[in-house]
Amino acid sequence: MYGVIIVHIDEGVKVFPPGWLSITNFASFSVPFFLAAAFYFAINKLYTSQKRYPLKSRLLRLLIPYGTWSVLYLLYKAAKFMVAGEPNRLFQLFQDPLSLVFFGEASYHLYFLPLLIMGTLLIRFVEVLIEKKISWKGAALIAFVSLLVYQVILSSGNGLKRPDNIAFESLLATIFPEGNANPLLRLLLVELFWALRCLPYVMFAMLLAHPKTNKFSLTLIGNNPVFWVLVFLFINIFGSWMLPNAVEEIARGYTAFIAAIAISNSVKENPAIKSISLCSFGIYCIHVFFIEAIQSILVRLYPGYVNNVSTLSLISATTLIFVMSWITTSILVKNKKVSRILYGT
Repeated sequence: MYGVIIVHIDEGVKVFPPGWLSITNFASFSVPFFLAAAFYFAINKLYTSQKRYPLKSRLLRLLIPYGTWSVLYLLYKAAKFMVAGEPNRLFQLFQDPLSLVFFGEASYHLYFLPLLIMGTLLIRFVEVLIEKKISWKGAALIAFVSLLVYQVILSSGNGLKRPDNIAFESLLATIFPEGNANPLLRLLLVELFWALRCLPYVMFAMLLAHPKTNKFSLTLIGNNPVFWVLVFLFINIFGSWMLPNAVEEIARGYTAFIAAIAISNSVKENPAIKSISLCSFGIYCIHVFFIEAIQSILVRLYPGYVNNVSTLSLISATTLIFVMSWITTSILVKNKKVSRILYGT
């Protein structure tokens, strides 16, 4: 979560301090980590519980907060633009209702929720494979093929382009140039891209959780925490120089996740860590409010802030926003009705 805030803290900054892009690049492992963790725990539970995946309840736990936070951020932006005397920006915001409803454009970070929803739907595919008792070799084959497909999509220029929220632009340019002008086709293509992005995560999670590999892999991971932390650091720092985009993304997510599992045996139960864990989803949803608030204050106090910001000030702001988001979420989750609407819990 701290990494997510680092990635977002420089929104609106026009001149970055030296080395800041390297810091944000390092912190960019956070979203791949979240995807790897979410799918691994869901699929591992399928293997251990032998029960059907509660897809309906899981989707509701994502859809309700997604809708709630979308409305909250839209109301905030509407108030912000009206107070600033910029109603034209409010009008522009509603020019693309498809993005607002389905692609998380009410705020730039909300896209993660529909992405996670699409990945969650793929759990049904995994259930079918588990019922058919797919071998670990079969799971590995599907994982590597899906990774190859994802890489081909990215390298061919058919990935998702934000903030326009269009996918498969290069492909459509050759067969249907006006394709993305059709809302339904545009929606289907973005959802297809998200599904193909999530599929490698889902299949590598299945491979890691497979009964034939799980015991061996957890032993290998648990006995070598320093090794896995070093592997993660190496991939996260140097991976972009050596690996194709898709491979690097999946590698960053899973080496971070494996490193986290590896060091977990050495970490004693801690109330603060437990609280952050329970609040992590809420921190993700609310932190942009605090980023906007603090930036507004800083710009008013120091008009040249966006052109003369230091790394120390950005890190300090990140820490402050993390703590504020954590405290606010920990208070809100105590109210069951509020928690259900905001966080799906």
